Amino acid sequence: MPKGPVVLTVSGKIERTNSNGTALFDMEMLEALGRASFATRSEVSEVPQLFEGVPLRALLDRIGVQGNSLRASALNDYAAVIPLGDLRFEPILATKVDGRVLTIRDKGPLWIAYPRDSYKVLQDAKYDYRWVWQLNKLHVE
Repeated sequence: MPKGPVVLTVSGKIERTNSNGTALFDMEMLEALGRASFATRSEVSEVPQLFEGVPLRALLDRIGVQGNSLRASALNDYAAVIPLGDLRFEPILATKVDGRVLTIRDKGPLWIAYPRDSYKVLQDAKYDYRWVWQLNKLHVE
């Protein structure tokens, strides 16, 4: 169970839960899953930035995902569907950009980020829509 404020709620087709059929995570629980980083440009930055955070794959492995896609929702109610096939790109739940902890004001506390500069295919608007900032919910479909 989370000891701090819940920053992410995961629901849907998952094997492991900790609260009424959902998996709740505070920042400490997420960071315990491992760390990853990469430098890349994004739709909102023409220069590479260093994204640091939790591998999305580690989170999904932890909860035992049984679906084919994720519906990622943000604090502002934006939502995007992310096929689980995107895991081949090793996206992360970024908690820091250029060494700064992300706050709600600057796209945090969680921002789904892809290593855009590492794969030409990711330099397409259909992937840019999957960079969900202010992420607070994942629903496995």
